[in-house]
Amino acid sequence: MQPALSIREVGEAVSRARTGAAEYCTNFFPSPQKLQGWISHGELFCDERAGVAFFLRKDRGFWHLYFCAADPATLQRALTTLPILGTDPIVLDLVGKEAELARLIALFEAAGWHIYNRLFRMARTVTAAAAAAPGTPDSRVVVADRAEVPAILDLLLRSFDCRAEQIPMLYEVEAAAAAGQIWVARYAGGLAGLLFFETQGFSSLLRYWLVAPELRTQRLGSALMRRYLAEQPAVRRFLLWVAASNPEAIVKYEHFDFAREGLVDYVFANDRIRP
Repeated sequence: MQPALSIREVGEAVSRARTGAAEYCTNFFPSPQKLQGWISHGELFCDERAGVAFFLRKDRGFWHLYFCAADPATLQRALTTLPILGTDPIVLDLVGKEAELARLIALFEAAGWHIYNRLFRMARTVTAAAAAAPGTPDSRVVVADRAEVPAILDLLLRSFDCRAEQIPMLYEVEAAAAAGQIWVARYAGGLAGLLFFETQGFSSLLRYWLVAPELRTQRLGSALMRRYLAEQPAVRRFLLWVAASNPEAIVKYEHFDFAREGLVDYVFANDRIRP
């Protein structure tokens, strides 16, 4: 396993796995910006086998596993030759439509992996005429400033399972705050909640939306969501991922007209991780 040193090097490894592939399969879809961040911070490693390129990304005490394989059978064989799978805690995500994932799900279960969590994607589609009106902004909801970044990350880590929900690293939170893509709710002089998003053109991904448990009667969550929707007048498609095991969150998203759209994310873990 070697550190990945450039986007070009990663692309070449992917190409070698893909060349001549009859049933190419992968779970590796990072944006160039995200990929460069992983490389620049020494988080990404590569391990190539015949017909397969494995990528492992360091997180907080565990690894994320990504693969690019010529076909499922080649992937299954290569998994048995990867030493780190027997020594370190590792998770991987399989994203797609339920029926299309069946073969890969069976493959990883046969290899000794277990389903750690399951998320599904929800979407909210709007037209220009139906875009949220600005309204009167809630003074408790403001764009996060750089000084709040450590508190934002602490609240994320306390509120979500980083093995299942892709909690960003400190440098990613800093970049999002600098880009104005984190709204925070302040109450009694402190950080009470946040909404973390990524908007590109006509699409916006809502990554995290939460309020501290002890303050959930203050209607801060609604204030955050309404401000987010109103401040994105050009967006026509809002997306998010939510854990299937979190019915309360699902109901709240449905209240704001989000609906399931068919994509699922099965989070698998090796035997070094248990729910």
